[in-house]
Amino acid sequence: MGTKYQEMKKYLITVFAGIIWINNFSQGILSYFKIRADDAHTERFDRIAIDLKSDQWLNTPKGIYTKWYSIGVSAYLYKDIPLNEKSNIAFAFGIGLSSDNIHHNGTFITHSDEKDYTDFIPYDKSFEPTINKITFNYVEVPFEFRFRTMNKSREERRKFNFRFYPGFKAGYMLGNHTKLVTPATKIKVYRTPNILPYRYGPTLRIGFNKISFIAFYSLTGIFESGKGVELNTFSVGVSWLRF
Repeated sequence: MGTKYQEMKKYLITVFAGIIWINNFSQGILSYFKIRADDAHTERFDRIAIDLKSDQWLNTPKGIYTKWYSIGVSAYLYKDIPLNEKSNIAFAFGIGLSSDNIHHNGTFITHSDEKDYTDFIPYDKSFEPTINKITFNYVEVPFEFRFRTMNKSREERRKFNFRFYPGFKAGYMLGNHTKLVTPATKIKVYRTPNILPYRYGPTLRIGFNKISFIAFYSLTGIFESGKGVELNTFSVGVSWLRF
């Protein structure tokens, strides 16, 4: 009885401490993201970005194509640094996670007899899997130069607020895997050989208010130089900006 009482007491203390921590943490987050429209000082904007995008490849081998529903998602936390009093010019940097899901009609084959090389060939036309994709997960550091219209009152700001955010980002791969699903089998393979563990390239956000069009082009291929087919990723989609 005593042991159970002690365990229950520790459990309640842990739960109570967790509730207090979550409450304090949430208050701190809300305070950090608070926007004061009538403040005389510079204001900070667009510190959270959620991107929904279509990921595709350029320079695919003959017979290889990607599917239009290759949908990925990214989420970033930014530090917005206004460069003037009106806050309509700013610089921002941040950190985030990005996941690419590229559906295609091919298979990756690594040759190790003569040289270590990963080829990419199409499946036979008679073979139609339910799902055939490769997924890349990155941790990324984005940078943006931000140009935006800044009407002073909150009411005017809701009516029209244009954003033009050219930038650049670099990412390090956390992992990758292929997934093949047919009516009879389901195969998932991790760590495709010769995948380049990083990427970088220019980005763009352009839109109105909290919704923007986004684009990204990777200056690096998905494979190490000379060890795989040349495939460069580009992404287009929409972004939801908050705080």
